[in-house]
Amino acid sequence: MQKSVLVEILRSLEKKEMRDLNKWLQSPAHNQRQDVVRLFDYLGKHLSDEGESLGKEVAWQAVFPGQPYDDAYMRQVMYFLLKAVEEYLVFSYYTRDGVRYQLALSRIYRRRKLDKAYKQAHRLGWENLHKQPLRNDFYLLNKFFFEQVEYEHRMNITQNAPVNLQETADALERWFLEERLRISKDMLAHQSIYQKINYDHGLLQEVLAYANNKAMLHEPAIGVYYNTYMALTHPEEEAYFDELERRIHNQMAFFNRSEVRTLYLAALNYCVPKINQGRQDFYRRAFELYRSGVETKILLENDNLSRYTFLNTVSSALKVGEFDWAEKFVENFKQYLEEKQRHGTVNFGLARLFFEKGEYDTAQRYLVAFEYDDMLQNIVAKTMLLKIYYEQDEFDAFESLLESLRIYLQRKEALDPTRKAAYKNMISLMKKMLHLNIYSKPQKEKFREMATQTNPLAEREWLLRQVDGK
Repeated sequence: MQKSVLVEILRSLEKKEMRDLNKWLQSPAHNQRQDVVRLFDYLGKHLSDEGESLGKEVAWQAVFPGQPYDDAYMRQVMYFLLKAVEEYLVFSYYTRDGVRYQLALSRIYRRRKLDKAYKQAHRLGWENLHKQPLRNDFYLLNKFFFEQVEYEHRMNITQNAPVNLQETADALERWFLEERLRISKDMLAHQSIYQKINYDHGLLQEVLAYANNKAMLHEPAIGVYYNTYMALTHPEEEAYFDELERRIHNQMAFFNRSEVRTLYLAALNYCVPKINQGRQDFYRRAFELYRSGVETKILLENDNLSRYTFLNTVSSALKVGEFDWAEKFVENFKQYLEEKQRHGTVNFGLARLFFEKGEYDTAQRYLVAFEYDDMLQNIVAKTMLLKIYYEQDEFDAFESLLESLRIYLQRKEALDPTRKAAYKNMISLMKKMLHLNIYSKPQKEKFREMATQTNPLAEREWLLRQVDGK
């Protein structure tokens, strides 16, 4: 029973839900078996146990003391308890949602031909739908359902009168457009991670043209997903991203947290290649997204902040000179990191902070005090140490670490080929820089040209600064 669906569901419930479920089982309208109540009581006391207490035979002795174990009967009791739990979950789901509750009532009353009751339920549901803040798929789909049930109600009364067929068709159309755009946006995101898959976008091109020509972009969900998809597939046309960014900062109350988080991630993914192309203005735009994303906790998942988002947030703040904000962020948000990753991630973030502030000794202490378990963090940490050694004229240590990093990259076959090439090119130019005659203008110009034209290249800006700095 330890791994049964029943135990899995019960473990997912909150304390209040367990209390409400107990009341549900005590009611003869929902359950008439006392053995089901006794089994629930027993499981409720032992859900956190990992040993034999959740075995069927042990539970049987508590539910049926002194009786010989009957596996078939025990399974029957478990089945009836599971069905009662599922009925409770469905009931609580609908009763907590005033929109769906009234929609269900509307359908029931329509089928029973209770005209007065139907009109009241439909009116209350319609009002609840428009009062609630969401304007996402939930809103569009339920708007269609209310139009649909009203159409069915009118047709049952008389077919020789106006009906709301146009409104029903329009509502369905808007929901379909929103869903097609949202799913296509998700396909792009998944394909960027799992590149082996090739999705068929079906009617997407027709949807894009229709949504734009029909001026449906004023619908928040259609507009935001249209601009997200167009921004990611047409990055050179920045007006789409401008509109996406505007909507993220102004219309997020229309969407649930999960939806808002995917929009933030899409916008940040748009910023990355722009930054890699040298667009300095996108450093600030990415930082504003990270700042609002963490301050509203949108970028947190289940009250946890991934170490990558944590460090990217620090990095974006440092790029735009927001040192005080970055330091406060590290202090205030380190509690949201997974405990096993917290020490290394905070160390790394503080190392970057003190490096950018020019406090090299402090940064170096953080860098050498911890071995990072993440491959990319290790590479970035070694790169920071290289820059510190060079700027402090510790050229022996600089050369030694260059060779160490070269060997490290050579061994890491799992590293993204483009990223590996960027760091290999950086090492090559750093070696050339070490032997650069700073009094030779032709040599400096040649180095500047190589640093400008080499692609891909990590630390391009730093390398260019060193041409005249040493």
